[in-house]
Amino acid sequence: MRFNPVPAVLGLATATVASVVMAPSQAVAVTFQLSSGVTSVFLDLPTLESVGLSLTGATGTVPPVSSDFLVGFPITPQTTFTFDFDSGSGFTPVGGTIEHTGSVTFNNTLTLGNFSIGFDPARAIGSASGFFVRDTITTAAILFDVATPSSLTFVDQNLEVQGDLLVSPELAGILGNTSLSGATIGAASINGEAIPEPATVLGVLAAGGFLAASRRRAAQRSNRE
Repeated sequence: MRFNPVPAVLGLATATVASVVMAPSQAVAVTFQLSSGVTSVFLDLPTLESVGLSLTGATGTVPPVSSDFLVGFPITPQTTFTFDFDSGSGFTPVGGTIEHTGSVTFNNTLTLGNFSIGFDPARAIGSASGFFVRDTITTAAILFDVATPSSLTFVDQNLEVQGDLLVSPELAGILGNTSLSGATIGAASINGEAIPEPATVLGVLAAGGFLAASRRRAAQRSNRE
């Protein structure tokens, strides 16, 4: 499967979509919207402590997808993130954001959370994929860039994206240490259900009907000849 963070094209793990009707012998992109799930986060606590941030609490969180992660944040219905998928070009972000509830507190004073994950192709610089994580409680700042996914699968309408978390230039500025920009500070795994948008499903079915009708007409002409 390929991840296309327009304009970059990054080769990733193979994936299949089992419950979407695809037009035979032709790759047709279907647009999906992420509808629910959880984003699990691992944080490099010793590194955070070395820059003066000690994790002292968390609220509104859920268990992470595995023990490899520290905490999970529920994906809320306010999520608008959509992506295209077809067997030819793979996974391509379209727009919108992935919204969460839950927060973490550092030094008993700084609370960050209700995180919003978005995509901006202009941020796809170096190892950054263009995905970013924004705090919406206190700073309204982009805290992390997400590195090129180490794993990306889309099977039976279940999306899983895993990648390292990189210190954003904005967070490096807040911490007063611009040399931290781009440093790996943890990892995240987005696991959620994505549903096809009705308009694109109708388009796929219409394309399939058109191909079938074309084949019938070709067969009829061949029989007459």
